[in-house]
Amino acid sequence: MILAGSAPAFSRDPAATNVKEEIARIQALIKQNGGKWVAGETSLSNLPMEEWLMRVGLNFKPLNAPALPEPVGVTPPASLDWRNSSGSYVTGIRNQAKCGSCWAFSLTAGLESYVLITSNTPGVDLDLSEQVMLSCSGAGSCSGGYLDADYLQKPGLPLETVYPYTATNGDCSSASAGWQDSAYKIDSWGSVPKKLASIKAAVVTYGPLPTAFMVYEDFMHYSSGTYSYTTGKRLGGHAVLLVGYDDAEQYFIVKNSWGTGWGENGFFKIAYSEMNNVVSFGL
Repeated sequence: MILAGSAPAFSRDPAATNVKEEIARIQALIKQNGGKWVAGETSLSNLPMEEWLMRVGLNFKPLNAPALPEPVGVTPPASLDWRNSSGSYVTGIRNQAKCGSCWAFSLTAGLESYVLITSNTPGVDLDLSEQVMLSCSGAGSCSGGYLDADYLQKPGLPLETVYPYTATNGDCSSASAGWQDSAYKIDSWGSVPKKLASIKAAVVTYGPLPTAFMVYEDFMHYSSGTYSYTTGKRLGGHAVLLVGYDDAEQYFIVKNSWGTGWGENGFFKIAYSEMNNVVSFGL
């Protein structure tokens, strides 16, 4: 098992390497390798290593969930973006800040999209409480957690106002009393095989999917384009929300939880090829 919340045996000294020089080095390697992404100064670029490690936090264990049946008769289109599918069924970018709660943000974002799709209310920025997921579900903490959606099935999650996010473990008793009566829920959940065809069919059939991958140092400087691993040490596992794909350009479209100052206004594209290397996208 990989415990993504555990600090690796190395440290990053901001004074040792000028950030602009490091970004220039990464950009040169991207060009040398024929990569299709741009490294730039993001809202995370100048943070110390200890804060980078707080942005990941997925702990891996076998999911206690049945595999979803392979959709029958589904021919995925050449591209799909749930942000622009006769309206947007993807809610706004959030920021987990200095807490390894990516797992809670991934699951909450998945529930938000599920509600918009099943209620046919595109364009609504439904904002549910990641803090309730973090403090009440038992699926993890700021030190990391699991993509276990049992809590979304029962009791579900209330609006953000019931327990606003604090970027700390918090206490479930701090949530407004009686929130369970107004909670949003899923009917059921399951796992999807880590195969491109299966993932595409599931995105088409079920909507945006919580998933995970391994984050490396270069990813902190992702500014735009189609990410592929270029350089740097592994920081840990990270959970996100898969919202679309594009066959022509061979990438997935993904919602992150690091605020709008990182990536493409908080989103990123990642190459299909990253499913089958150290990044292991689609875990």
